[in-house]
Amino acid sequence: MDSPQALRLRYMALIYAILFSLAVFVFIFFPNTLFRAINALSLMMFPSLPLATDSGKFWFSLAISMMGTIIALSLFIYKNVRKYYMMAIPLAIAKFTSSCCGLFYFVLGYFIGETNTLANLLIFLTDFPLGVVAFVFWRNAKKILPPA
Repeated sequence: MDSPQALRLRYMALIYAILFSLAVFVFIFFPNTLFRAINALSLMMFPSLPLATDSGKFWFSLAISMMGTIIALSLFIYKNVRKYYMMAIPLAIAKFTSSCCGLFYFVLGYFIGETNTLANLLIFLTDFPLGVVAFVFWRNAKKILPPA
């Protein structure tokens, strides 16, 4: 039976998973709506602030947070591979997710003609191999390490 502290952490993780899944859904399918809502809120609460005209810095900030998470996962694994080897799975998932998105937007550019850039293809060309390496190394370590 889990302790009350472990249960709180477990339910917090479930709530985070749900909230971040909803955020991903909005980021993918409604990015312009999100930005309009942020600007509407800004007009209501902080009318003296200029409205955001470029979402690039917004998405750049979110990308940096993913990099911070990957750094933390990598450092946990490095610190104690026996204890934290399972953290290679979310690391690989992050790399596979970004590579799939990069490839999707690269291919989409052929159909809509606005996002087909080398930058999108480079995301796939760099992140996919990094995800494969993390997954393969995790799988090989899993065979010889005790269950987490």
